[in-house]
Amino acid sequence: MIKNFINRVKNLVEQNKESKGHVELIDKNKETIQQTTVPDICEEKVIKDKVEDVKKCSQEKVKSTEEKVEKKVEEKIQEPLTEEDKEYIKDIKIKRGQSIKAIDVYTKEPQIFKTHKECSKKLKIPVQYIQENLKYGYTDYLGEAINYLSKELKLSSEEEINYLENTKTPSQILSLLNNKIFTTKMSESKRDEILCNEKIEPIKMHYTFECIDEEYDDYFKKYKSIIKRGGKKKIELVDKKGEVIEIFKSLDECATFINKEKNEVVYMLKYNDNKVGRNEIRYSLRNV
Repeated sequence: MIKNFINRVKNLVEQNKESKGHVELIDKNKETIQQTTVPDICEEKVIKDKVEDVKKCSQEKVKSTEEKVEKKVEEKIQEPLTEEDKEYIKDIKIKRGQSIKAIDVYTKEPQIFKTHKECSKKLKIPVQYIQENLKYGYTDYLGEAINYLSKELKLSSEEEINYLENTKTPSQILSLLNNKIFTTKMSESKRDEILCNEKIEPIKMHYTFECIDEEYDDYFKKYKSIIKRGGKKKIELVDKKGEVIEIFKSLDECATFINKEKNEVVYMLKYNDNKVGRNEIRYSLRNV
């Protein structure tokens, strides 16, 4: 029995050794796994940190560039307008036909309208009436007399018919037309008919006008340097949020993309009438 007992003890000791060796092996394996895994994890973290640093650096550069552009634009906006600038803006505003103030000559009562067409309709006056006063400061309307005489004298010259685009003032044009009544070949009865018609006389205005259109003031100040210079101009197509969809290196490239003539694109940008479907085009300040 003693011998059997001793053998059992020996067996237990051997089993314990084997078990201990197994545990040690497991521990060694764990250590190996940790040794191989920890550096991998650290390396991955370093890479992620570097990527984040690059992203952050890029964002900071973009932000810095945008701030520089905004600062330069702000400086341009704060520059005082020259007399030439003011004349240019006045001419554009007349052609844009946007917000306007009408002042009654007698009561001095002002009325504000969103567009020249609305003003014309509400006050029952021709749009040319408004344009003459804005452009020349006349208190008499000469447009009706000019249009009547041009028609009766059968003039075909665009410069004389579109008198507001003429290099001569309306009063100079009317004076020339009155002279032509006597130099143009026609019957005496026709000449008398023209001379007796009240339409050849200027019409006394009941209103004077002032362009408001602050939208264009801001637009011109922002893009003045681009509008007034020649050469290639970068154009951007932007969505409703003002986010850039496409950048064009020239007016031609932009015209091709939006399927319009180049002169149409020039007009749109010049007059700030730049809707293209749900988007719009604008001068790019990225080369400022």
